Amino acid sequence: MEFNLSDLLELITSGLSIEDYQYLNQLINHRTIIMNEAVASNIVEKVYLPLRDFENDDSDEPVTLILNSVGGSMSDGFFLANYLANYSKKLYIVVCGYAASMATLILAAGGKNDNITRICYSSSYGLIHDGQIAFEPTESKSVTDIMAFNELMDEKFKRFIITHTKITEELYDSKARHQWFLLAEEMLELGLVDRIEGGDIDGEH
Repeated sequence: MEFNLSDLLELITSGLSIEDYQYLNQLINHRTIIMNEAVASNIVEKVYLPLRDFENDDSDEPVTLILNSVGGSMSDGFFLANYLANYSKKLYIVVCGYAASMATLILAAGGKNDNITRICYSSSYGLIHDGQIAFEPTESKSVTDIMAFNELMDEKFKRFIITHTKITEELYDSKARHQWFLLAEEMLELGLVDRIEGGDIDGEH
């Protein structure tokens, strides 16, 4: 069954929250995907599948991903980052407020992809830190296994960051054991974004 997307949007918006309305409106009418929540398994339906559909359609219009996330699941974040690293259409990633933890990894994914332009605002920031996997071990062996896995994922995160940005291994190692906040200018300098939009936070342009 074929849907007229404009008619579908008009039909269902009366029962939607403002967040859901904006998501659908931007998705359908502006080729824009909003990622304004923690990185979780719903990234498949809300981000990956729309991106894939836009990548495979006949339009030459660019796609925009609005990124405003505190981070979240390592496995889901890596899935999306690896997909974005090879995205084949023109894509803008726009950081509204923050891209923290796994969202920073997603942002970094565009660093070596000429199809992706990453933009933030002067008030935007990123955050890099060692990952933490929550667990409730039932025996001491479980603790050892999960800690070992956590270390492997931390190393994988580190390798992705230093491969896709200008961050060196030495700089990463000196910062990653802390909550490493990066302001817009530092994100630009270190290759996490390609340009900063707007004036300074004090209002100067």
